[in-house]
Amino acid sequence: MDAPRDSLAINTGPVALIFEGGGMRNAYTAAVLATLVEEGINFPKAYGVSAGAELACDYVARDVLRAKALFTKATDLPEAGGIFTFLTGRGFFNTTFVFDELARQAEAERRKAQQSPTAKIVADLAFDYGTFAANPADVQVEALDLGDGTTKAWTKRDMPSTAEVMVRIAASCSYPVFTPKVVIDGRPYIDGGMGTSHGVCLGAARADGFERFFIVRTQPRGFRLPPLRPLKRFTYRLAYATHDAAYEELLHRPELYDRQLDEIDELERQGAVYQFCPKTMPITYMTKSAKRLAAAYGLGLAQAREELPRWREWLGL
Repeated sequence: MDAPRDSLAINTGPVALIFEGGGMRNAYTAAVLATLVEEGINFPKAYGVSAGAELACDYVARDVLRAKALFTKATDLPEAGGIFTFLTGRGFFNTTFVFDELARQAEAERRKAQQSPTAKIVADLAFDYGTFAANPADVQVEALDLGDGTTKAWTKRDMPSTAEVMVRIAASCSYPVFTPKVVIDGRPYIDGGMGTSHGVCLGAARADGFERFFIVRTQPRGFRLPPLRPLKRFTYRLAYATHDAAYEELLHRPELYDRQLDEIDELERQGAVYQFCPKTMPITYMTKSAKRLAAAYGLGLAQAREELPRWREWLGL
């Protein structure tokens, strides 16, 4: 059901909401989305790349049910991913199935949600496009153009239907090597975390004029990426042998990502950033166990509720 229009009024002032990517680690931060929505904290624009793109769109759609189900239940569906889908060319996480086919099935499945556990999971993955469109808040998701190595950004005006939302989320979540590239308007795209936002859309939000940022991270405070190991460097070189620009972006991402986190820490000291950093991260970006994912969501929810008074104070609510 669409959210009432009067519940969507922006009330945070000019503060950007930014969801970091992180694959299935976003099960933890889906609970942050749930808390923001349930508490009626309405930012003017949400940004996200990779799995953070899903949360950004779900936030604008006020779709708590979908966000939770996608990161805690969808892995129970055999077609969602695994070794079989990887070996058959559909990716370790089958993004076409998760973000396109499931969204197409979800509304019909809602009517028979009580008939089987599988139908219930699919029903929970329906996307509330009505609220997404009605919300005065904008959204921005990004992906890396595999052809020329540039970063492509899409906002709400580029997403006139659920299908257009889903294909852009799929492109932003197309993790190198593990998932197939996604083609939009004839251009091939891979994971937005490999582009100029390096996983956190701070630069994009600044370019839009924001000076304060509520950033939802998927790694504990102090985390930094190590340099690429030789095997991973070789794998990227082999996979993108004909895409030099994209390979260079992948090669230099760790140092650029770490430099950005240093900057975010400094902005936090200055009061321009609020960082939600998981106290612990018990799962990886490839975790498929629904039980472990649900436990991570529970930990995220507990931390979000604990930090909520500080969120309100920082936002002036």
